[in-house]
Formats: sequence, C-alpha cells, structure tokens
Amino acid sequence: MTSALRNHLLSLIVVPIVWLSVGAPSGILAQATAGRDSAMVSDLKRLVRRANPGLRARRAAVAAAEARLQGAGALAPAVLSAEVEEVPDGLDLLDAGSTRLDLSRDLRTGGRRAARRLVAGLAVEQVRLELALAQRALDAQVDGLLSSQLGNYAAARRLAAQDSLLLEIAASLTARFAVGDARYVDVLRIRTERLRTQGELVGARTEALAVRRALGALVAIGDSTSQELGARIDSLALRPDSRPWPREFPPAPALDSLVAASGPVVLAEIATREARARASLASAEMGTRLAATIGMQRFAEEGGGHALGPTLGVSLTLPFTAGGANRAARAAVEHDVAAAEASQQEIAARTQASLGAARDRYESAIARLSLFDAALLEGAADERQSALGAFRTGTLSLLELLDFERALVEAELVSGRSRVAAAQALQTLLVGAAELPRSETRAPEATGGDR
Repeated sequence: MTSALRNHLLSLIVVPIVWLSVGAPSGILAQATAGRDSAMVSDLKRLVRRANPGLRARRAAVAAAEARLQGAGALAPAVLSAEVEEVPDGLDLLDAGSTRLDLSRDLRTGGRRAARRLVAGLAVEQVRLELALAQRALDAQVDGLLSSQLGNYAAARRLAAQDSLLLEIAASLTARFAVGDARYVDVLRIRTERLRTQGELVGARTEALAVRRALGALVAIGDSTSQELGARIDSLALRPDSRPWPREFPPAPALDSLVAASGPVVLAEIATREARARASLASAEMGTRLAATIGMQRFAEEGGGHALGPTLGVSLTLPFTAGGANRAARAAVEHDVAAAEASQQEIAARTQASLGAARDRYESAIARLSLFDAALLEGAADERQSALGAFRTGTLSLLELLDFERALVEAELVSGRSRVAAAQALQTLLVGAAELPRSETRAPEATGGDR
C-alpha cells in the first residue's frame, strides 16, 4: 500500500472525527433554543434550510464533488493504434508491405491514481464541511432574528398594555375635569404620556416588521415555501407566551473548543492536508511510468504473399532526463505546503482573537442580565393595580402614578432587551465559530483518468 493511499484511508477516518468536533458548539445552540417553542422553531429552521438558496448551492457543490470523486484516479483507457507502410500506388491497402495493429496500456503509474483520489476526496470533505458550517450559521442567524422579532413583539405588547392603562386614566381625568375635580395640566400630562408611549409602540412594531422581512429574505424570492415561512413566523411571533430565549442561559463554551471546531480553523487544516496531497501528486507525476504493448503485424514475404505475427513492446519513461524541471516542480509544491501551514497558523490566531471577543461580549450580556431580579419585577407588576386604586381614591397623585408606571415599564423593557441581547450575543458567538473564509470558492480540479 502506497503512502498516498494510506493517507487517503486515514482521511476517511478523520472525516467523522472532524464532523463531530464541528458539531460540538451546536449543543450549546440547542440549549439556547430549548423551551416550549422549540418544536415550532425547529420546523421553521427546517423550512428555511430547505428553501435557502445558499444552502441549495452548497448541496449542488457537494453533489458535483462527489461525482468527480467517482471518476478520480481511474485507470486511463487502453490505446489502440494502427500503422500501414509501403502501400502500392498509395491506395492498395491489401498489398501493403507492412500492416500493424497494437493495443497498449499503462502498467505502472507511480502512485498517481491514489494521489488523485486523495485530492478529490479532500475536495469532497471540504465542500461537505462548508455545507455543515453554512447550515449551522444559518440556524444561528434564524435564532438571532427570531430573538429580535419576538423581543420587539413582547415590548410592543407591554407598551400596548401601558397605553390601555393610560387611556383608562385619561377617560377618568376627562370625566373629573368636566365636573371641576381635576386640573387641565393633568389632562395635558396624560395626553403627552400617551403620545410618548404610542411613539415607542410604533417603533417596536416597525422593528419587528423589519426583522420579519429579514427572516423572509432567507429563502429565495418567489419560492413556493415563502408564504408558508411567513405564516409560521407570524404564528410564532403573535403568541403571547412565545419565548425565544431560555430561562437560564448556558455558560460560555471554552475558547479552545470553540477555536478548534470553528469553520476557518477546520477548513485551514483541510487546505493544509490538500496542499500536502498535491505535493504527493506532483511527486507521483514525476515517477517512472511503465506501459506494455501487444499487437499483430502483417508483412510481405520475399517470395510473395504475406505473413502474420504477434508484436510485443514495453515503454519506460526516464525521469532523470528532466531533472531540472522536476526539481523546480518539487520546490514549488514544497512552498505551497509551507504557505498553507503558515496560513493555518495565521487563521487560528485570528479566529482565537475574534471568538475571544465574541465570548467576552456574551459573558458581559449574561452578567448584565443577572442584575435583573425577576421576582422583584413580578412584585412591582402586581403593585400596578394597587397604585391605580390609590390614584382613583386620591391618595396617589397623577405624577406619582405616571412615574411609577414609567419606571416599571422601562425596567421590564430593559430586562427584555437584555435577554434579547444575551440571545443575540450567543448566536453571534456561534455564527463566528461557523463563519466561512472569504476566499472559499475555487475552480474544480480535473479528476479524470490517469493519462
């Protein structure tokens, strides 16, 4: 077994290991989206994956690479050659002095077939990995957009509840003002407060609509699933109990595991292996080639007539006759391997820095979220009716009631925004781990039979 073939078999063992390592952060993603809406979110993600044009293109690229792998390193076809000499009058082929028919084929290709299979196998591994990373990034993008949309809908519902309360207070003040039991400045104050609340309500609904459009843009324009996607998004968003985030956010994953399983690092490792495989292929191309020929020859005899006999032949390439060109080619592929290794180190360092910053932002978002006491917020919400009753009996002024309501609403909105920020920070961290390099597209290599 040649070393190239051993490397090819080793890559078949390494592929599942790489896939398992790449899937590690997705467990954190599953924790982040766990909850009562997880089934609906999962269905929505499956719909987006099926209709996303980017994923469709990557699936087609995987199919093309797998098809190329089937023919990679195939044995070159046999060559049939014919030769006719000493043809009388240039046209009488039957009386030609010599007619020869040969069939030739390579016997030894110097490991080129195995090297080409290895290169094609690494190309398949790369596009499969790119598909998995793109899918994970798309899932995280859907989660982040859903968190933003549902957070804006939750804020809109809370602001609408505040506006309803203010409308009730305004009606009470108007009735009291009509009998001279309230000041006109209080009527103006409640109207101003309603205008502010309605302005924030419109802003929250507008933001939710913009995010919904961004979700809809994840599928191809005019796709038959776009309407179904819109219906599912609206169904999820309009449920008052929808919760796009967990009650407890998971701790930030270890930076080393994130970096090791990140898209750029794993793809850079594959690129290094591919450069080494191409170096093996280049070395095999410089090796000795052995071909055998067998055939039949018909030739004229001295006494007249023709005789028929077999022919055998052997051809052997002499690589040492192109020593200078071979040395230059070896030096070139060695530089390619060195460049790939250096690029792998640079990508690992850059990825560690970017993921480290994203991890810090996620930890900061969790820390800010921990400042909010859920029990305290629920207790304050329960006091709303008591405050409203005190205002109706005259023991609480309008200004005090408005200050209380404004502070309560602001605290609830900030708490909700903090949860959205934490969810989006987690999705940003996971998207960064699944990010694909900018210059990932390359032309397919020729993978035909050995020539």
